[in-house]
Amino acid sequence: MRKPKTMERYFFIIIAGVIGGMLANRFHIPGGAVVGAMLCSGMTSLLFSGVGISPRVGLAVQIMLGVFLGMTFDRSFFTVAAKALPLAILSTLCLLGISITMAWLASRLGIIDFSTALFGFSPGGMSGMAVLAQTEGHNAALVAFLHMFRVFTLFLVVPLLAKIFMHWRM
Repeated sequence: MRKPKTMERYFFIIIAGVIGGMLANRFHIPGGAVVGAMLCSGMTSLLFSGVGISPRVGLAVQIMLGVFLGMTFDRSFFTVAAKALPLAILSTLCLLGISITMAWLASRLGIIDFSTALFGFSPGGMSGMAVLAQTEGHNAALVAFLHMFRVFTLFLVVPLLAKIFMHWRM
């Protein structure tokens, strides 16, 4: 059996992601389309070793995501954002404290070096933190894995928590 070419691999991964996203959305899985697409495309990409996304494609996807999120802003955003800013600052400081503690613990136990662990346990986006880690000479793949695990877990747990707390609140 012949090995699929790179473009065929991309096609299979994209199709798997679309199907996974549609199925997860259809069956009301928390995080829906995003979680389903990530899981199915991730599992499919594991079948094809050596498939990576070019930096240009990754940049284009990040720009499209930024445009999509930017389009959700309206004037009411500023009123809420101004009120939430002090809590956002406090949250950031708390998360950084936890990140430093976790990185120290991971390095102390000999699991990961402190700097890689700090990039991996710090709040932030998976791609951004992985790129920063790589730029600084640390293990970008491990940083991406730690963030991916966090994102998958949060995508599954946070919608459930929101439903539970909204039920109690009413």
